[in-house]
Amino acid sequence: MKNESLNAIYLKQAVVDYCGNPLIEALPPIYSGSEAARLLTFAPPYHEAERELPAHDRIQSVWRLFRYFQPLMTHIDIEQRVSIAIRQGYISRNPIKPAYAERLSQGAEAVRNKSQYLGDFYTGNTTSVGFTIIGLSGVGKTTGVQRVLSLYPQTIQHTQYNGESLYLNQLVWAKIDCPFDGSIKGLCFDFFGYVDRVLGTDYSKKFSVSRMTVDMALPRMAQVANAHCLGLLVIDEIQHLNQAKSGGQAKMLNFFVTLVNTVGVPVVLIGTAGAMSVLQSEFRQARRSSGQGALVWDRMQNDESWDIMLRAMWKYQWLQKVTPLTEELKNVLYEESQGILDIAVKLYAMAQSKAIADRVETIMPQTIREVVGEKLHLVKPMLKALRDGDAKKLAQYEDIRLLDVDAYITAQLARLPITAEVGGGKELRSLEEEAIVKLLEMDIPSKIARSAVKKVIRQTNAGQPLSSVVKKAFRIALNMDVGGAEDTEVKQDGDLREGTADNAYDNLKTSGVTADADEF
Repeated sequence: MKNESLNAIYLKQAVVDYCGNPLIEALPPIYSGSEAARLLTFAPPYHEAERELPAHDRIQSVWRLFRYFQPLMTHIDIEQRVSIAIRQGYISRNPIKPAYAERLSQGAEAVRNKSQYLGDFYTGNTTSVGFTIIGLSGVGKTTGVQRVLSLYPQTIQHTQYNGESLYLNQLVWAKIDCPFDGSIKGLCFDFFGYVDRVLGTDYSKKFSVSRMTVDMALPRMAQVANAHCLGLLVIDEIQHLNQAKSGGQAKMLNFFVTLVNTVGVPVVLIGTAGAMSVLQSEFRQARRSSGQGALVWDRMQNDESWDIMLRAMWKYQWLQKVTPLTEELKNVLYEESQGILDIAVKLYAMAQSKAIADRVETIMPQTIREVVGEKLHLVKPMLKALRDGDAKKLAQYEDIRLLDVDAYITAQLARLPITAEVGGGKELRSLEEEAIVKLLEMDIPSKIARSAVKKVIRQTNAGQPLSSVVKKAFRIALNMDVGGAEDTEVKQDGDLREGTADNAYDNLKTSGVTADADEF
C-alpha cells in the first residue's frame, strides 16, 4: 500500500555544505542529543487504577510493555550516524545541479546495455558514508534502527524549489532484510517490491521477471535508487550472506561498494556476530562500511544505564500489590537475561503474568527464576556462555529469538481460576471488581474504595445491580478515612446532595450510576 507522502517544506541550513540542496533542506532539523532522546522516547498510557482491573484484563495489559521505548546512548549514537549519512550522501546528488540529470542518463544507459559494472557508467565523486551495526540478536538493533528511521519522513514530494519547478518524489530511506539464502537477485526483487509499496510504483512488474539475471537486476536497482534520490539503504540480517551461493557473497559485497562509491547511496548493514567475518572477508567493503566506524552493539552492563532502563520500565506494573524495584530484583533480572534487552523485557512481562495467574500479585526473585526455568531452556546454553565469557561457545549462537513470550502469557490467561463460577460466585466477584473501578474513577483512594465495596458486597445478594452497589459504597467511602477504612460505620439515611464531600452528587451523576436520590 502506498504511503502518504509529505509535501516538502524547506528549512534554512546552518551547515554551509547543506545550503541550496532541496533534498537536505526538506529533511527535519538536525537534532541535538537531548532532542533526539526526547523524540525517540515512547511511553504508552498507564494509570494506577488499572491495577484494580480483573485478572484477565491485567494480563492482557502486560502486552503494553512491548510498546515502551526508552532510548539509551547507543540509540543516540545511531541517530547521529543516520543524520550524517543521509545528509552527506545527498551533497553530491543535488537534483538542481546538471550532474543529477547526467547520472540518470548514465543509469538508463547501464540498464539498456545490461551492464555488469555500474562504475563504467556512473562518474563523479561521492560524499556518502555508511556504517555497520553488529551485535547479538535481541540487544535491540532492528527495533532501535527502526525507531531512529521513524524520525524521518520516508517520502517527500517536491513540486517547486526557489520559484522553479521541481517534480520529484524523494525516498529518504529504505529498509529491507537480506534474503535467507543470501541471493543477490532476491535482494534486488525485494527492493523493487519495497519501493512499490512505499511509492505506489510498479517496478516489480517491470523488473521482477524469472528470465532476469543478477547482472541485469543490479543496474536496475541502482537506477531506481538514483531516480528517487534514495537517502539511506538499510540492509538487515546481513549474516545471511554466510549462506550465499557460490560467488554470491563477494558479488553482493561488491554491489554495496558500488552503490556507495558510484551512485552515492549510503548503506547501513545490520547483523549478528556471524556477519563480522563476512564483512572482513572483503577488504573494500570492510573499509567503506566503517565510514563512520563500525558500531558493535554489545549487551547492556549492570550499571547506570541498566538501572535507568529498569526503573523506567518498572512503572508499567499491573499487580495489585506494588512490587518495588529492589537491588536484588535488578541483579536477578540482569543475571538471568545477561543484559540482553529483549530477554529482560520479556522476563518482566512473563513474571507479571505469572504472578497474576498464581494470585500472589507480586514479583519476587524466585518468580523470575521460575519463569526462566519454564521458558528459557533453549537459550540457557548461550546465556551460560555469556556468563562464562566463553567466546568459542558464543560463536555457535547467532540467534536467540527462541523465547516464545506470546505462548507463555496466553498460557497464564488459561490458568486463571474458574471455580468462582459455581453458585453465582463469578457474578459477585465481577460485581466487586467493577464497583471498585467505578469508585477509582471518582477519585476515591484505592484502599477506601476496596473496603467500602467489600462492606456492601457482604450485605448484598446475587443479582444486585452495579449502580446500586456503587451508590451504597460511595456513601460509605465518603465517611471513611484510610486508617480506619475497615471498621468505620456510617448512617444510611439522608441525601447525598447534602453530603460532606464536594461535588459528591455530581461525581455520581457523571459516572452514570445515579439519576435520582429517590433510588437510594
